[in-house]
Amino acid sequence: MRRKLTITLLTSLILLSAWQLTVNVSAQQSLTLAMVLTGLQTKGNTPETATIAKRNVFIQRRVENYGVTFRLTPEIEQELRNAGATAALLAAIRVNGPAVTQTPTTRTTSSKPSASFKELWVDYGVTEGGVDGMRIHVKFTAYGMKNLDSYLAVYFMDKDGNYLKDKNGKLSSSEDTVAVYRDLKPGYDPAEYADYTVFMPYSEFDLPDGNWTLTMDIKLIYQAGGLIQQLTTKEFNYKQGNAATRNPAAVTFTVNRTWVDYNVTENGRRGMRLHVNFEVSGLKGTDSMVVARIQKESGDYLLNSSSDFSNELGQLQISFSMKPGYDPAVFKDVDLFVPYSEINVTRGKWNLKFDIDLNYEDGELIKHMQFHEFEFERP
Repeated sequence: MRRKLTITLLTSLILLSAWQLTVNVSAQQSLTLAMVLTGLQTKGNTPETATIAKRNVFIQRRVENYGVTFRLTPEIEQELRNAGATAALLAAIRVNGPAVTQTPTTRTTSSKPSASFKELWVDYGVTEGGVDGMRIHVKFTAYGMKNLDSYLAVYFMDKDGNYLKDKNGKLSSSEDTVAVYRDLKPGYDPAEYADYTVFMPYSEFDLPDGNWTLTMDIKLIYQAGGLIQQLTTKEFNYKQGNAATRNPAAVTFTVNRTWVDYNVTENGRRGMRLHVNFEVSGLKGTDSMVVARIQKESGDYLLNSSSDFSNELGQLQISFSMKPGYDPAVFKDVDLFVPYSEINVTRGKWNLKFDIDLNYEDGELIKHMQFHEFEFERP
């Protein structure tokens, strides 16, 4: 047993050393698929490789700087997902693969206008011209758009996917939805935009007081009207005015039982259903939810890029929305379904556990509820 453990540890060290040596010595070379997979699956002894999330960021930066030697086919994408690749890393590989890096040399100004999205980040709580709001930063490359009158446009949706309706006519689209624009007229083809910003005043959301879960929808459009390309979407939380004061400390609960049904089918997908029986006090009339994430023995959370099965951190998450009508309220069977195909692990047997939490509707944690351990085998 000791020999087997020693060999396994030695193998891991060799893989990690090979990965780090390749990155350091061949820093100017594109990454191969084997290098990316090794980097994802090998836990390092440095801060930037200690967790799967940090390894994703570590590898993504090198992909963006040096590219990859392979194309992101559906088969390779699934293999990378199973190894723990985030949506951001997959997007970087898709953009910096050979099919993309070779394209600009063949593009002409007569090419159909398009763009490749690189990165998005947001500064919240900033002031511009004495107005409070948020500054949205977008990194992208525009193709076939030289001297084209266009806009970077940002629209906003509620948690149900409905675009916010404009009420004062100040920042609105042609369809009377809330939107903010910035003029765009590239002088080159292709044109690189490392940090193109647009400011959105909070007051222009035109929302009543409350805690809101919103999504920004970022697109390139023609000034004359019509879509060029959608760049990305991003979910965020927004508090307007005198929102109800939250007091997580006043919330109490008792979990009576948790259990799992395996090999069930829902909407044609095979998976497992987690059940939670509990009662809660202090949430009467409050939009809230039970959420469950899946954790490895290492403590790392499984990642997922599907909008239906992930949170804003890219972690695999399933949820049940509720608004208790009584205090206390009893929930005899809250069930949460996760398809097997969304559990991104490599082949073999895994000791996993559900991390079950009680959250407010916008994702803010109220309290941790319970862990439920289970075994999962990927054929």
